[in-house]
Amino acid sequence: MISMWCAFIAMGQAFADNVPTLDLIQAHGPKLFAGGKEIRLRGSNLGNWLLQEDFMFGLAGTHSQMRGAMATVLGKKAAAAFWDEYEKVYFTAADARFLAQQGYNFLRVPLNQNRFEDPNDPGQYDQAALRQVDAVVRLCKENGIYVLVDLHAVPGGQSREIYADSLWATPEFWRYADFRKRSTDFWVMLAKRYKDEKAVAGYDLINEPNTEGRTDLLTAWHRETIRQIRTVDPVHLIWLSGDNYGKGFIGLPEDLFADEQVVFQFHIYPSFTYPLWKMKEYPQTVDGIRYDKAWLRERLREQIAFGKRRPVLLGEFGFSFNKGNIPLLQAMIKDLLAVCDEEGWSWAQWSYKDVGVMGLLSPTPETPWKRFLASAEVQADLGRANELFAVRGVSAPSTGRLAASIGSIATNLDTQVGKHINLSARRICDDALSQAILYHLKDKDEATFRDLARSFAFENCRTNPPLAENFLRKRAEN
Repeated sequence: MISMWCAFIAMGQAFADNVPTLDLIQAHGPKLFAGGKEIRLRGSNLGNWLLQEDFMFGLAGTHSQMRGAMATVLGKKAAAAFWDEYEKVYFTAADARFLAQQGYNFLRVPLNQNRFEDPNDPGQYDQAALRQVDAVVRLCKENGIYVLVDLHAVPGGQSREIYADSLWATPEFWRYADFRKRSTDFWVMLAKRYKDEKAVAGYDLINEPNTEGRTDLLTAWHRETIRQIRTVDPVHLIWLSGDNYGKGFIGLPEDLFADEQVVFQFHIYPSFTYPLWKMKEYPQTVDGIRYDKAWLRERLREQIAFGKRRPVLLGEFGFSFNKGNIPLLQAMIKDLLAVCDEEGWSWAQWSYKDVGVMGLLSPTPETPWKRFLASAEVQADLGRANELFAVRGVSAPSTGRLAASIGSIATNLDTQVGKHINLSARRICDDALSQAILYHLKDKDEATFRDLARSFAFENCRTNPPLAENFLRKRAEN
């Protein structure tokens, strides 16, 4: 493995001599152009860097819960040492060179506003964290890679889900106007920062929103945020996602696209698209429907309201390589990418690096963090918790006794109400599980925590074959 990474690094200087100059990306009709030439974006997402997700990191709960658990159990000093090292090594020059050498020209960078802004001191932003984003933009620029700044989680959460850092499984962002104003202000700050940076491919306003019936609030927030961004940056692309988890155009009326540089993004995953529980192969006919490339193309055209004829970005897609029928999922993704190529859409796979579930790269089993997660003590904690409440990301998922009990209580309730009760209970259990896992690291020294964090450094990671077959150089160049 070391020799493989050394070979990649040795190629760096030769590659650097041919790095393209990045011109500002602009939209003209259904296509993107940079420097007068059409460009299609091909890349990945920097998930799990400034916004942790449980299954991508190895603990349980939301970003704020996991970080809070670490500070509570290990102490603020030890937690700070871990996160300082983690954020520093997660994406470096070696990572940027690697992506560029694979033919990628695009990186979507998810941000959690809670990482930058203390809720007790709104409007004051962590300058050190912002400089880290600056550094990623610079590294990508040096390697011919455009960066899309993605607001992946907002105060209160734009949906009930883990990725939204929704602490109590309620999308409070749509309940409180103050949260929405703070996120608009956050965007104005970012737009001022990057208004002259050609390597920034634009602003992804909000990730996978789900208003649960208040689409009008999403539309109004989009209008106001676009208006305010344009007071400081009149030129960069602004990427919009619709309601219902960014699957289509819900809540995106025509007037939002009056500005030609306002463009469209959507997300799709096989597990939410196909009846996988009924399929053993692909293509396959199920219940009289032929699930194949032609079917997929039609569903995608319906989903993105193809007639709007604007540039399209498939901002997230992928599959877990640690469960399911991998050849079937690979075949689906192959067709998905072929449709994108044929329709002229840009794409970004989810995700570049994680603990070993969906990442192109993951820490090797010999790294301190992977050894810790695989230890008998941690596995015992996970097993007991899984029996109780079905832990996300474990190798043997369970319905869980708690989930079953809640389900029996919520039998006569509205589906959304029942989901809220279940997710709220899980958040409490997730918090307890993370603290229990981290207790096994109690009283370790600062050097130990920095070693654990360095597990995610490029030189300590390897590619994951089921994903590499789809997404590395051969795919990116198409």
